Amino acid sequence: MGDPGFVFLLLNASVVWAVVAGLLTWVMRSKLFVLVVMIAPYIIGSAFRETPGMQGLMGMYSTSLIYGAPGIIFGMLYADYQRVKQYLARTSKLAFLARGGIALSSVYLLGYFGQKILFENPAVKFFLGFIDGGARAQELISQVDQSGAMTSAVVIAGGFGLLGVTRFIEHRAALKEVESKKQLETL
Repeated sequence: MGDPGFVFLLLNASVVWAVVAGLLTWVMRSKLFVLVVMIAPYIIGSAFRETPGMQGLMGMYSTSLIYGAPGIIFGMLYADYQRVKQYLARTSKLAFLARGGIALSSVYLLGYFGQKILFENPAVKFFLGFIDGGARAQELISQVDQSGAMTSAVVIAGGFGLLGVTRFIEHRAALKEVESKKQLETL
């Protein structure tokens, strides 16, 4: 880790991948699409694995991605930060908080129902018994329980309520502004 060549490689790969990831995020407007584009060479390359030199090329690409991971994360977040900054300038903080609560609670509910569908399947339980770390996966998934699902459902309902209140407040403020402009025009 203290090798100067390692640090130099890490910095160079991070800078290059930060620029690439930032530009791709800015163009595609989606971090998920950027990750798909960055993983696509693995899928395409696997079709040509018998081609001479392809294994070495894929190895170099993998090494570049691994060393450039901090840059990829920074580039994607920076491009997204600019968009979020513009979004926060035009929306209320209460609506942003409500949307965040809805998104996080939806992820929890997705995990809860995924656990019910997948991990309670006897075939999945059987195969997890043979996989190294399968017991740990079952233990982690078992922590997603019904009380948490109910709490996340309440948070989602509350988030939609906050969005409704925010919409009402914004609508009322817009009406007051229109009325004040009309009063100024009549003077």
